[in-house]
Amino acid sequence: MRLVFHLGAHGTDDGLIAGWIASNRSAFEQQDMIAPPPRLFLNRLSQVLDAERDTDPLQREEALLRGLGASGRCRWLAVSAPGLIGASSDVITEQGFYVKDVARRLYALRSFFPRSQITVLLAVRRASGFLSAILPDDPEAAPALMPMLDGETLPWAQLVVAIRRHMPQARLVVWRHEDLGAVWPDVLAQLTRPNSALPPTGLLDFANLTLSQEARLRLRRYLAVNTPTTAGQLRKLAAVFAERYGPAPRPHQRDDLPGWTAHEFERLDRGYGTEWDDIVGTQGVEVLLPHP
Repeated sequence: MRLVFHLGAHGTDDGLIAGWIASNRSAFEQQDMIAPPPRLFLNRLSQVLDAERDTDPLQREEALLRGLGASGRCRWLAVSAPGLIGASSDVITEQGFYVKDVARRLYALRSFFPRSQITVLLAVRRASGFLSAILPDDPEAAPALMPMLDGETLPWAQLVVAIRRHMPQARLVVWRHEDLGAVWPDVLAQLTRPNSALPPTGLLDFANLTLSQEARLRLRRYLAVNTPTTAGQLRKLAAVFAERYGPAPRPHQRDDLPGWTAHEFERLDRGYGTEWDDIVGTQGVEVLLPHP
């Protein structure tokens, strides 16, 4: 059995990848793939952990996979669920950044599927965008949580090392959230069988990531009479329309956060490039980079 787990992270693609999987579930089934809803998948893991903790690992794996729809014909499962490594409220705690309960969850994923071939997908993101996305609306959240980030940057490389340590046999594929508009065909290809066409529903949402409002409108009109044959062609078309009619605007910063957080975001952002270099240099990590 081949399993692909998109772990997120929280606050990266706003559920776009999970939405694409959900929209194409029937197409995946036609390709002999299973794409269980994230909540169902997480619930099944919890049930097995509670009720079948002492069951033989191989029998437990077989029962879990069959409960999710695996069969002799369907031997590929893909799921996008940041909850696999914890709740968003556990991302920043007194223990650190992506530390609370992460090791236990990663080990559980490994022990649940001892015979399966696992691929783990992970996006990392610049601190200013990531923290703006995950900090709760509660006005007391930033003063409570930001002091827990006392390093020079968000330690994404630490999370990557934890995944390698606790799931040493798994493939680990990482990309920068900021590059998603350029690498999305490669990201989605990781979720499907090799050499299979990407189901088309929802691909335009990814192409639109790099486009201004006018560019989106013009691309939609163009596609109404000109259908690209591959996701790569759609990505290239989007790049042309972004250059001609304008790229997507810069994300708006939240205005409900204390003024001092902007300084903290800048401080943490400065180390992002070095952090990415550390990830690229980590043994056993595959990275997805924008095409020239």
